[in-house]
Amino acid sequence: MQSYLFVAPRCGRIPSQVPATSSKHEASVTCRWRLILAVMAYCALGNSAPLFGQAWLTDQSLKNLQLPEFPPTVVPAALEAAPVAAAQSVVPAAATGPGLEYPPPPLAPPLSQDLQVPSVFDEPQAVVTTGPSWYYPWTWIPLDGWKNSAELGINASAGNAESFSFQTGARFKRKSDFTLFDLRITHNRTQANGIETQNNALMFADFERFLGESRWTYFIKNGLEYDEFKAFDLRYNINSGLGYSFYRTDDLTLAGRFGAGASREFGGPNNAWSPEALFGGDYEHQWTKRNKFIAKIDYYPEWTNFSNFRLISDVAWEYLIDEDGNLSFKIGANDRYDSTPNGRKPNDVNYSALLLYKF
Repeated sequence: MQSYLFVAPRCGRIPSQVPATSSKHEASVTCRWRLILAVMAYCALGNSAPLFGQAWLTDQSLKNLQLPEFPPTVVPAALEAAPVAAAQSVVPAAATGPGLEYPPPPLAPPLSQDLQVPSVFDEPQAVVTTGPSWYYPWTWIPLDGWKNSAELGINASAGNAESFSFQTGARFKRKSDFTLFDLRITHNRTQANGIETQNNALMFADFERFLGESRWTYFIKNGLEYDEFKAFDLRYNINSGLGYSFYRTDDLTLAGRFGAGASREFGGPNNAWSPEALFGGDYEHQWTKRNKFIAKIDYYPEWTNFSNFRLISDVAWEYLIDEDGNLSFKIGANDRYDSTPNGRKPNDVNYSALLLYKF
């Protein structure tokens, strides 16, 4: 098989083709064109011809070319004066070379220095919650805004006539910008010559909701009455309706109300619920720093027959004895009238003179 020998021409200046005045750049261009023509001739002859001409690899025509010099690296004075510790956090100096005017920024600190990652071996921390919660019964009743009082009065005699009488009670009242709660409890008991002549206990719980800046209010009233000398053992009533404040300040309260509800007597001749209406009013006036007057009245007629009704009235006068000790003297009377006494007297009056302690 016929073989070919091809020697690539030397890339130099040829007088017949390149003028003597051409530059090194022109010589380099002529060399590139010769190289391209040699490669094309080799491809045309075929791959079977061996290629021995590699003189172009040892061409020295570009050896003396002068490359442009890079400007020297400029380092700011602030970096030159930086502490050694800061310089250690930067990449090594070998990474900075010609063409880099500033070193790269310092690396980010390790993650463990910024974030405290919890460990599974750490002790669990107790979670402390503040504020009332519905599942804590002792938080259902707020502790602020209360004006409470307790009262006690005793009367006794011995000798030819023996008697002993006492009355005790308590009041829990709380007023806020939105609600008013008033709970009153009293107990009376009297014995004469070893015979009990009086034994009753009364409880009244009132809740009132203020309707913004309006004079109108919404109320719920509850009453529980126990009397050993009544035709029944226990009587309970609940009523609800609207109230209207004619005048309400810290020293004076004048209000009326009307509504509806029902009452029931337990252990008496009539144990059924009886629907009834409600009309009532309150008057409470702090006359002076030491004198205060209180009056309440509630009228409960039956819806089916207004001639059957109950009337409960309460009046009291308080005189402040000791301002520092919150001790007062109180004179009061409570009247409970029932138009259907079932063979008993319709009126039951409790009057008393006692000491009142406010807390």
